[in-house]
Amino acid sequence: MTSESAPPSSELPGSEPPPGKESSSALKRFLESPRSYALVVPTVNACVAATGLFIPWFMEPVSFGQFILISTFVQYLWLLDLGTSQLITRTSARMKQAGLNSPAGVRVQGILWTRFYLAVIATVTALALAYAFRDSFKVPLPMPATLLAILAGGTQFILMGHLALYRGLSTYGLFTANNSIVQVGLTAPRVLGLYFGGLSGCFAVLILWFGGVAASMLRRDPPSIRYHPSLDRMRRTVAAAFPLFVSVSLWSVFMMANRWFVADLADPETYGQFSFAAAVLGLYAGTFGTIAQAYYPKLSAEAYAAEPFALSPRVVGDALKLAAVISVLSTIGVMLVKLVVPFVYVAYAAAVPALKIFLVAGIPMISASWLMPIAMSARTRPIREIVAVYFLAIGTLWAGTVIGFREAGLEGVGIGVILASFVMLGGQSVLLRRSRVLSIRGAARLVLSVLLLSGSVALISHFVAP
Repeated sequence: MTSESAPPSSELPGSEPPPGKESSSALKRFLESPRSYALVVPTVNACVAATGLFIPWFMEPVSFGQFILISTFVQYLWLLDLGTSQLITRTSARMKQAGLNSPAGVRVQGILWTRFYLAVIATVTALALAYAFRDSFKVPLPMPATLLAILAGGTQFILMGHLALYRGLSTYGLFTANNSIVQVGLTAPRVLGLYFGGLSGCFAVLILWFGGVAASMLRRDPPSIRYHPSLDRMRRTVAAAFPLFVSVSLWSVFMMANRWFVADLADPETYGQFSFAAAVLGLYAGTFGTIAQAYYPKLSAEAYAAEPFALSPRVVGDALKLAAVISVLSTIGVMLVKLVVPFVYVAYAAAVPALKIFLVAGIPMISASWLMPIAMSARTRPIREIVAVYFLAIGTLWAGTVIGFREAGLEGVGIGVILASFVMLGGQSVLLRRSRVLSIRGAARLVLSVLLLSGSVALISHFVAP
């Protein structure tokens, strides 16, 4: 792997750089600072969210439901790297601390090669499983769009390794630029592909877009064949990365698993209505999740070094401020959705009752997502408790989805999401208590306050805006 470095300055001491060069230097300094990520990436993600709200406007519920379902392959597939992205970030960060700014090296290159083979295995396996189970759900998986979505996910799988490397080395210019370009592909290019080429066109565009970004990064920092790892080294890499994989992958499963649960219960038209409500919640939660990415690193570092429970008031206070903001937004949402959705999204008027409940679910879900990265990176990470918390939340989500749908349709699914979100919020509080970040009193105050806020918004939805 090669690394480009800036040449020594040829300016004389005290000389004034030309105006154009001064502007270029200012831009370069901005892109190489953490502020570039904090400002640019959330802005691009906001554009992605706006695009997500635009897509159902020109799609019928059945096709939109299929689009949402097979899009999970793009979002899920790179998670099958078994934690190697997180391992690259951690390893390269340690290199940075040791004064090694070059991305070359046996350790990092070995992880990149291991990720490449995992990408191939995961993509081929997903292609085979998708084809084998194409008729196993009430909502059919359309071929070849599903296969193209899997290939897009596999391409993203490969490029995420270099993004993790740049993040760990704190090369914010490369990380921000490439990450933003990847996200831009989910805006106008994806919509144009969807509009002119249907589902297949959408994912074909993503393959080309992600492939172009991956090729650019591989050209700049190509893996060297002389660092190709042995089978034993790859096995050790996967073993070292796996604990990092568990928490991240289980969280992602929790966030999107009910798409597949409902696909096995609902007819295609009903699934389309569910997909609209779930997509709004996903965009809602994802927007605040992006903010959390800029918030938690510094706090996590402080939590690791601080005295036990010293940061409990701050963590609880920040989380409750967030919950209060979300509650206000959810209140506005449940009061306007009955007017806005039938007017703007005529085909999705039937989703309004479920959408109102999903907006209430956003309060505990976003609160849990705010705490999740702090819990994962705090002083201690009890892996057994992490698995227990996440499996309990996913199990609650499955039971709530199945029972809720059978008893009350999509509104029952929304109630199941609320219950599972509170299980996850309580679980994150327990993990933070075990990591000596939250006190028992702070954890109880946080959960009870979010419960009170959620209940208040639910009452407003039921009595003020029925």
